[in-house]
Amino acid sequence: MEKQNNNSQTINQDNNNSSAQNSTSSTISTSKNIFDRTISQYTKQAMPEEQNIAKTKTFGTTLETREFTDDEKIVLLHFFTNIDKNVYAATDAMPNSLWALLEGGYSRAQESMRMRFLKIFSDMQKDLDKGKITQDEIITIEDFAKKINSNDSLNLSYFLTKAEKFMRKWAVQYGHDSLKDSDILRFAIENVTQFATGPIEEARLGAYQEKSTRYVEFSKDHLVVPTDLKEFAEEIRQWNNLLIKNYDESREIVSNFLSKRINQESFKSEAAFKRTIEAKTFDIIRYFIPTTMLTSIGVVWPTREAERHISRLMSDPREEIRSIGFALLEEGKKISPGLLSHVAVNEYQKQRELDITNILQKLKLNQEQTTIDRSQDAVKLLSFDQDTEAKIAAAILFEHDIKGQSYAQYLNLCKQIPLIIEPVIKSYCESRGKFDALPIATELGSMLFEVTMDYGGYRDLKRHRRNLLLTAPLTAEIGYEYPEHVTDFPELKAVKQRIDFCAEATTHLYRKVKSKYPKLAVYLTMFVHKQRYIWQMDPRQLAYVTELRSTPAGHWSYRDIAQRMFRLTQEHLPTLSKYINVDLTLGDEGRKKQEEKTVEKLKALGEDNLQKVTF
Repeated sequence: MEKQNNNSQTINQDNNNSSAQNSTSSTISTSKNIFDRTISQYTKQAMPEEQNIAKTKTFGTTLETREFTDDEKIVLLHFFTNIDKNVYAATDAMPNSLWALLEGGYSRAQESMRMRFLKIFSDMQKDLDKGKITQDEIITIEDFAKKINSNDSLNLSYFLTKAEKFMRKWAVQYGHDSLKDSDILRFAIENVTQFATGPIEEARLGAYQEKSTRYVEFSKDHLVVPTDLKEFAEEIRQWNNLLIKNYDESREIVSNFLSKRINQESFKSEAAFKRTIEAKTFDIIRYFIPTTMLTSIGVVWPTREAERHISRLMSDPREEIRSIGFALLEEGKKISPGLLSHVAVNEYQKQRELDITNILQKLKLNQEQTTIDRSQDAVKLLSFDQDTEAKIAAAILFEHDIKGQSYAQYLNLCKQIPLIIEPVIKSYCESRGKFDALPIATELGSMLFEVTMDYGGYRDLKRHRRNLLLTAPLTAEIGYEYPEHVTDFPELKAVKQRIDFCAEATTHLYRKVKSKYPKLAVYLTMFVHKQRYIWQMDPRQLAYVTELRSTPAGHWSYRDIAQRMFRLTQEHLPTLSKYINVDLTLGDEGRKKQEEKTVEKLKALGEDNLQKVTF
């Protein structure tokens, strides 16, 4: 239901509210005083972020919590390009399968890639203690360092066996095979803001693994102030604290609600029940996460794509993005110096941005109204190619005809005799199995959507890089959305109130920063805020996206978008849509089944701790 946003929102405390709700009142009172204050002068003292970006190349410190030993340094520098920065690459000594093991850990772990690499040595000792390997098979850090120094051949059999086991586990627990794409230039990019993930992942020919907001807990320690916004540092830190406080305090409220709503007795195991509750709790409270929250990403780019994209990052007007770009070039040159030697700042990119900004300033459009919650027209079908099914049917006949008839002949035939279309598409698609993609001929035709949804859900959908997806700048001024259940159940009233207040406080600070630094205001947004983008795709990608993103185990937000996209295109694809296996159901049953399957498969692989999502 679409609702108009009020300029001020009053939070009424019920006498029967929990202690968590009472703390909301205290938080609101304190925060109102903070946001009504104006910072009178530039903050002169150095910020931690300034020191960090000079040392680690990002706003955050390195993820390691201790110093490396001398032997660890020797081993790490054999496989990674540095041991003291947040941007580093794998050397040629790193096997692809071992990289896949380490890269996949970002989605489910807090540690740095370097620490997870060192953990393999302690895992070896644990396997020895359990009798899984012999004394002859164990390798210590000290032995490994000696072999590197003496140029002896290294025994990586244990590492590769662990990687192979992980790939099997990945397919079970994480549900996709994206790590198989990993090759060429491989980077670890750690402790960068949630906002920075957008520019980094803009390169379409890339493989990315990012810390999941659906499975990993975030904390106050992960929040930063962009160095470009130093003069607003005090206000931004207070805003960060406000959001993480509500994130933390909402967790117990949501978890208790879900534990009562979801019937534990219907689960096959306690582990599956707890995994379901934890995952769905994060699904809701992640709406509080700000774009100043730090995250980590594993990146693989073909060198040619890396050239173009690193140049683009180096040319960005924001310091964080520029710093990451220059760091990527520095580390990439250590691996591929010849191919990256000519990469530089792109002056054309900088100039065109200035020119378009000048044009926009001269245009006058009516400001659209701010709306709260998901709008009825959250997905708009802007255009659809005529005769798409005729084009597909003609292509099927064309690619199978050994006589060499022209495509134009088949297309004219399908247009003149439409009755041909259905049996051709049926024969082509009817026997398709659960894991079979639609054949390539269904890529003919094009459709264009405009989508407006919460930023958190958008970040999940933007990973489909085979499509053309153009994103408008994220803003706090067009409204925000509520998570699943929050508007429907009185038990979550306190969570809804927290979202309303945090969104109002964010908009206040966003506008203040925007008035002086329009390009930097994007840092003052939350996952709850609405993101607009246009999405162009062909029928084959429509099938892939809507089938994958409508599965019951997925997040409610993008499930709803996928279902809407399918419904809008059904009348344009009356035959092909019959063979697109979209799940149009609602409810929690899908997550339950997914976690039960995961627990059973992990048991078969010998996993000990089944209650948490682990790496």
